[in-house]
Amino acid sequence: LLVCADCVPFAYPDFHRRFLDGRTVAVACPKLDPGQENVERLAAIFAHAQPRRVVVARMTVPCCGGLVQMCEMAKQMSGSDVPIEVEVIAPSGERLVD
Repeated sequence: LLVCADCVPFAYPDFHRRFLDGRTVAVACPKLDPGQENVERLAAIFAHAQPRRVVVARMTVPCCGGLVQMCEMAKQMSGSDVPIEVEVIAPSGERLVD
């Protein structure tokens, strides 16, 4: 499962090749979308679809940190042990590597 901030595809030129292949996508904006509703939806997905892993694609901007928090809350709410990986994209379009 790819949980993607809605701004990532516009900033990251290699988005389709890097992130989409073989993944189901959920798109959200932690700043503009209703957070609790998204947490509940993600929790239902984690519980029923049981993804093998979740990749969160976010921007470096502070509000995008909320996307990771939503996924962590949904994981806890669902009782899932799915691993969550975070990919961070800079506004310049670079993929940042830890």
